Parts: sequence; C-alpha cells; structure tokens
Amino acid sequence: MVNQKKEDPRAVRSKRMLKKAVIDLLIENPDISKLTVQKISQYAELNRATFYLHFFDIGDLLKQLVYDIFDDLSLEMSPVLQIDDINNHEQLITFLDYFYKHRKILAVLFEHPGFKKKLHMILKESIILQSARADTDSTGVTLSMDILASSILGIIMWWLKDGVHFSSEYIANQIIELYR
Repeated sequence: MVNQKKEDPRAVRSKRMLKKAVIDLLIENPDISKLTVQKISQYAELNRATFYLHFFDIGDLLKQLVYDIFDDLSLEMSPVLQIDDINNHEQLITFLDYFYKHRKILAVLFEHPGFKKKLHMILKESIILQSARADTDSTGVTLSMDILASSILGIIMWWLKDGVHFSSEYIANQIIELYR
C-alpha cells in the first residue's frame, strides 16, 4: 500500500475559497477574459501568493474547477444508466437537481463548446452502458445514441436557461419519454 499524505486542511479551504470566488465572479460576469488573479484573490479574501501556491494560473484553476464538476456529474450519472427502472426515476431527479443547484455556473460553462462536447460524450457513454446492460443490439444505433445524448443535453440546457419553472420531476419524465 502506498501511503498518501493527507492534504493540509488550510490548503483544502484555500482552494475551495478560490474556486468559489471564480464561480461567483463568473456568475456576475461570464466573460472569462475579465478574470484576473487579483480579482479572484480579493474576492476570496486571500492573497495572490496563496493563489499561486495552489494554481499555476487562471486556466489551471478553471481546469480544476471543470474537473470537479465532471467528477460530481460522474457520481450523479448513475441514474441515467438505468432510466427504465422505476426506482431510478428518483435518482434521475437527484441527478437533475444537481444541474439545477449549479445552474448559474453551468450556464456559463455551457457557453464553451469544449464543456458541452465533454458532457455530450459522458451522456453518450452512459447511454451505451445502459444499452449494454439491457443487452440490446447496438449495431447501427451509434447515430441514435448521439441523437439521444444530444436530446438529453438539449433538454437540460433549455431547462436551465428558459424552463427553470419546471420541476426536476417534470424534466425527468420528459427524458424518460425519450427512451420509449
């Protein structure tokens, strides 16, 4: 076994504060080019040296923030894998609640094609896994899986932008309808 050194709680706290600062700043003004280390550090009530202790630059901070979001999403992705099961309806709602909870930063990230492309790929892989578990013939359905993943992504993006008045349960039901 390899002993991993436990990260200093102050370092964990500082990173969390810097990530929250960049999220809050992007929600206020989605233009990433307006971000500066000084603005982020001041907003987090930390100094620039602390920023550079944990991140190389703003790009590194943004990359780690996006990785955190995808890690969280991959944990929440399990409901999409077996949507046909009635018990997973609740998990799908929990999955959608994650999007709703983080809708402001996700709305900013959706503006960047790389983020949408990665999320589409995750959805498509989940659909492929679901098909494999259901033991369905996947010959010639690659396009269908792309369309299904794009449809789910489109529903989520529309919901967070224009349809937030709809509940997670309603959106879950709409996604389940795609599988029928």
